[in-house]
Amino acid sequence: MKRLSVLGLTLLLIACTGPNPYGASSEGYTRSEANQPLQVSNGIIIDLQAVTIDSEGNLVGKTAGGLIGGIAGSSVGGGRGSAAAAVAGAVVGGLVGNKAEALYSKANGVQLTVQLDNGQVQSVVQEVNPNILFRKGDHVKLIQSASGKVRVIQ
Repeated sequence: MKRLSVLGLTLLLIACTGPNPYGASSEGYTRSEANQPLQVSNGIIIDLQAVTIDSEGNLVGKTAGGLIGGIAGSSVGGGRGSAAAAVAGAVVGGLVGNKAEALYSKANGVQLTVQLDNGQVQSVVQEVNPNILFRKGDHVKLIQSASGKVRVIQ
């Protein structure tokens, strides 16, 4: 009986976290940004350019690769050979982990240059949303949070 109630509670929680009724979204907000007033400016896209957005130098891939490589290398041979293999494994693992993370941590982005209704020009770089295709001449809104984060929306 206890298993049945745990299963029922789990299914209920899964049902509560269903899809967003407003559609798919690639835009994220932190909890502190929710329920805060956002400044809205209207404008027209005057230029756009594809860009690549890189991560901010996260060391997880390099560190994990180095640890895994070092452990794998230490199991080879014995004595000094094992120590040398561990060092070599750590170096190679770190390089492989760094490369894998670099590939994983890149995102397609777009730099949008917008002339606001007040004549001011602003440029915003944001991750590409596959559901939205911007074009020169599109009327858009710039949404700015209290923390200064800006997004361009249609």
